[in-house]
Amino acid sequence: MAKANIIHQIWYNESPLPKAFQILGNTWKQNYPNWEYILWNKEKMDIFVQSYYPQYWEKYNQFPYDIQRCDTVRYLILYKMGGLYVDLDYESLQSIEPLIEGKSCCFSEEPIYTNESKAKFQQDVPIYFNNAMIFCLPNHPFLKKLIESIFSMKEVCNNDLHHPSYVLQTTGPWKIMKLYYDLEEIEKKNIYIIPRKYVTPFNIQQIRKLIIEKEENEELEICLKEAYAVHYFLNLWVKEIK
Repeated sequence: MAKANIIHQIWYNESPLPKAFQILGNTWKQNYPNWEYILWNKEKMDIFVQSYYPQYWEKYNQFPYDIQRCDTVRYLILYKMGGLYVDLDYESLQSIEPLIEGKSCCFSEEPIYTNESKAKFQQDVPIYFNNAMIFCLPNHPFLKKLIESIFSMKEVCNNDLHHPSYVLQTTGPWKIMKLYYDLEEIEKKNIYIIPRKYVTPFNIQQIRKLIIEKEENEELEICLKEAYAVHYFLNLWVKEIK
C-alpha cells in the first residue's frame, strides 16, 4: 500500500476543542503512533484552500453553511495529501490498517435508519455509507470527480435550504453515494466500502442506550466483537441548519 499515513480531523468552531473530543482524538494518536496527526481549524483550512485550490476559494466561501466547508475541505485535503479523515465523534479501538491494506479509497458503511430517510435519498441503495471516515491515497480519481462535481454544480434544492438534506445532497454522504452508484462497475472496484461491523458497529438506537441511558448488555458487547472503531453520530452540524 502506498503510504498516506496522516490522520486528519477538523474543528471549525472558534471555541476550544471540547474535552470529550480531545479524549476521542487521543485514541487515534495512541493507535497510530507512526502516523502524523493534524487537527485542522478554520485558519489552517482557509490557508490550505487559498494555497492549493485558489480556483475554488470564492465558491468555497459562498457555501451557506460551515458544515459544507468542512465536508468539502476534507475531500480537498485527502486529494492533495492523502490519509485517513475521521470525524471528531469517532473512537479508535484498534488500527484499521489491516482493513485498508492494498486499498486506495475507502468509505465507512453505516445503517439505513428508516424507510423515510431512505426515501429522502430517493435511491434504492444496497449499501449506505458516509463521509465520517475516509481513507484515500493522494490524487485518487474518485475524489477528483467528487470535488469537480461539488464546485461545478449550480445551486440546488433551494426549497430545502433549511433542511439537513440540503447539506447531504450538496456536499455530504448523499452527494458521494450518488456519484458512486453512477460509476461503471470497473470504477467501483477502486473504492472499498468498509463493512459497518468493523467501523460503525452501533446504530443510533444502540448509541442512545450506550451513552444516554448508559446501558451495557450482551447485544452491545456482540456489536463490539469485531469493531476497529465506533462512530457516535453526534451530528452537531444539524443545529447549524435548523
